[in-house]
Amino acid sequence: MENFIYSNPVRVVFGEGTLACIGKEAAKIGKRALLVSYQKTDFVRNTIEKIHRSLQEAGVEYINHFAVTANPLLSQARAGVGLCRKNRIDLVIGLGGGSVMDCAKIIAAGALYPDDVGQMIMFSHSDVRSIPPKEALPTIMIPTLPATGSEMNPTAVVTDDETRKKSYVWEPSCLYPKVALMDPELTLSLPRYQTACGAYDIISHVVEAYLNADTTLDLTVLDRMQEGVIKAVFESLDRVWENPADRQARGNLMWEASIALNGWLTSGTFGFTPMHQLGHVLSSLYNATHGATLACMMPAWMRYFASRPDNLRYRMLAKNIFGSDSLLEAADLFEKTMREHGVQTRLSEFGVTPDDIESLTDQVVSVSFGPDHRLNGRPKMSREDVAATYRLAL
Repeated sequence: MENFIYSNPVRVVFGEGTLACIGKEAAKIGKRALLVSYQKTDFVRNTIEKIHRSLQEAGVEYINHFAVTANPLLSQARAGVGLCRKNRIDLVIGLGGGSVMDCAKIIAAGALYPDDVGQMIMFSHSDVRSIPPKEALPTIMIPTLPATGSEMNPTAVVTDDETRKKSYVWEPSCLYPKVALMDPELTLSLPRYQTACGAYDIISHVVEAYLNADTTLDLTVLDRMQEGVIKAVFESLDRVWENPADRQARGNLMWEASIALNGWLTSGTFGFTPMHQLGHVLSSLYNATHGATLACMMPAWMRYFASRPDNLRYRMLAKNIFGSDSLLEAADLFEKTMREHGVQTRLSEFGVTPDDIESLTDQVVSVSFGPDHRLNGRPKMSREDVAATYRLAL
């Protein structure tokens, strides 16, 4: 493995009924909370009422900011920052999936940031002008969709309303949540589609780490851990698909999401996410569900590398996960499984046409290519590689 330093300060409160702890947990951290959630809150209305009541009983005042959409926008974060400053907020609580939790992190940092929040986002890897935040209000995350693992990492992704560029801020010094309150009961009402998209988002996080590892290193422990988590997600999703009320399987998915991106599976190996960079463009321009964009990219990536000599880890994935010596066959099996779960696996399903490939590639180059005019990964990819992968996903 590569040398690494690992630290994850997030305190996890996990289990059925733990939502009732929110008031007690919040009171340890602050006295005036901003509660961040979605614009349409019908599916979590009862949950919000429980949170309000718990906060009141604990003596924590709160302001609601129910303004976040899937694929959150800078304007939504800016509005939250304004509320924090106006109301002397000292704690931010995110209730929702990755979109809400990411927006909550940006709001928490933005409340103490000297410039506009857009300045902290890495909108260009080739001409870096972003300035990461140095401090943030403390946050509590209450995930309602097992997917991004945002409840246990220091990363937040957002889209610029004007340019439609989607990128991230990563800052371990201040963006880790203080508490992740993880109650599997909050996921019982999730529609099958959202559950499946979340599961494939989880898998993508692990697949990215697995495929982009250094083939010259001994990564035995990481390989077995990563393969185990991928298989566990498939198993948990199958159980939930058969019985949506399976609380144990729901809980497994929730913890699998955190494990996939809390640093356990990436410590000692390369951590860049080239598939996500292509997926971000799709979700920002077509408002496609994040997990579905990755469901499109993963099989396409496997097919692109099927004929390349530098595909050792792709062949490992095919053999150890899908039981096939053929990378193309494994890609077909992967896609078939995702389609059985109702998830899009082709860009055309979002409205992408062959004529759009160049503009999609332009966006990837603009945001994600480094100074060497390549997309970071192992191996690094050229503009032609990116365009070809998009075509395979059409």
